[in-house]
Amino acid sequence: MLVHGMNCRDERPIFYWGRIPKTLRSHGARVYLGGQDAWGTVAGNAEQLRKMVLRVLERERCGKVNLIAHSKGGLEARYLISKLGMAEHTATLTTLSTPHRGSRTAQWFAERRILMAPYGWCSNRFWRLLGDEAPRFRETLNDLSAAAAETRECPDAPGVFYQSWGARLGGSLHDPVMALFGAVCRPLDGETDGLVSPDSARWGEYRGTLERVSHQDLADALQRDLPHFKPCAFHVRLVRELAKKGF
Repeated sequence: MLVHGMNCRDERPIFYWGRIPKTLRSHGARVYLGGQDAWGTVAGNAEQLRKMVLRVLERERCGKVNLIAHSKGGLEARYLISKLGMAEHTATLTTLSTPHRGSRTAQWFAERRILMAPYGWCSNRFWRLLGDEAPRFRETLNDLSAAAAETRECPDAPGVFYQSWGARLGGSLHDPVMALFGAVCRPLDGETDGLVSPDSARWGEYRGTLERVSHQDLADALQRDLPHFKPCAFHVRLVRELAKKGF
């Protein structure tokens, strides 16, 4: 199951995972999407994921799923496993640029409640129109803060394999949107992939930091290959590795 991050749904306004689901299916994988809200809280979206996982288990007649989560989706997957009793139905959790230790930049914006109130009002109504069940801009932004990360109690569950990757955009300008966001985040969070620092992305078995790769590249949102990083090939290798480990 592919679990998306914030500010986008699986299918709109863009197809979040780009070419990845089709590519994985062409290699024989059974692929499902998380289907959670774009601006739902970590707890609220985790409950949506729980319902989706149960539907998948029933449809596939299997006992467990492998979760691949991008960005905030990784926080929701950890909550799902630790807080909602789904550890027994989860074989693995792979997180890609998930802000496990929060974002100081997100915290800075979350603390400016008056400044962010108009944007939050518009965001909640926009995403409700696009299908969100319970958009909560202010609460969700706070969920991403470094302070929230310090108090979030979602310990790893015995029997579940956890691994993670981070990324760093560096000076690359191939993704100008993420380069701009990275410039905004740099004073408080240092070098990032545009949004999340490698230090914040570390969880479980850390597989490394992907250099000159943006936050969007990891999910193939731009649907393009780079000379040094091919999103679909990366995900095919990831799934094959899990299969070789017996998951």
